[in-house]
Amino acid sequence: MHLILFKVAAIFYLISSIIYLTFLLRSKGSRCLSGFAFVTAGLVAHTISIIHLFIAQGYFPMATGFDALSLFAWLIVAIHTILQLRDLNPVLGAMAAPIATVLMFAASTLSYQITQPIVPVLKSWWLPIHVSFALAGNAVFTIMAMAGAMYIFQERLIKKKKIGRFHRILPSLETLDTLNRRALPIGFFLLTLGIISGALWASSAWGSYWDWDPKETWSLITWFAYAAMVHQRLALGWRGKKAAVLALAGFALVMFTFIGVSFLFPGHHSFVSSAYWVVLT
Repeated sequence: MHLILFKVAAIFYLISSIIYLTFLLRSKGSRCLSGFAFVTAGLVAHTISIIHLFIAQGYFPMATGFDALSLFAWLIVAIHTILQLRDLNPVLGAMAAPIATVLMFAASTLSYQITQPIVPVLKSWWLPIHVSFALAGNAVFTIMAMAGAMYIFQERLIKKKKIGRFHRILPSLETLDTLNRRALPIGFFLLTLGIISGALWASSAWGSYWDWDPKETWSLITWFAYAAMVHQRLALGWRGKKAAVLALAGFALVMFTFIGVSFLFPGHHSFVSSAYWVVLT
């Protein structure tokens, strides 16, 4: 049942993506209610799917690559939906819905089932705590990157004096910079909690806080990168285009750490062994 709901959610996200992108290319309006309706319907189906899988398995569905990609997509759509309740901006939807769609279809290529008996460590309450914090931080960084991309595009339109429809439907530069500024400490705080909870979990499970697993190493690199961004924002006063570019660069690092490292480097967090795969960042 949960797989059917998962596929329904993926289809709704896909339909929403098509509606949003078509709206931006062809419509003269400034609000896309149908795109928002489909992505919200997908979020509802997705939520029920995750709850159903949790009930069926008897533990939080966060132990495989399928679970991680699915939850990551859910968090992005959930944050997007909250933001859209304040301002139904079609550009944000046209970015969030396709990203969620890609994650859902990527998840569908992986097995949701544990291919071997689940190890006791994955039945710990640390699992939902650690993974939820880490993925929530990633989701916030994704929204930051969307705001950064919109900022750069909006600034380019203004500099070229192309004051047309796209300029009008995009949030103002001040709004986008404020979103970036407010999201940065939240995402950094969640990332920090994700790393700390992972270290505490590792200590209770294996007697060591840190083993320099590839994902742990790249997570630390990501943490230092965002710590530098926080310093540049608060101490040096960086804002505007510089902050937008940094948000995009940070997002690229997050995606490499989250997905690239999991495929390229073997370890406790690798996609290769689904029974032992756990997200760190």
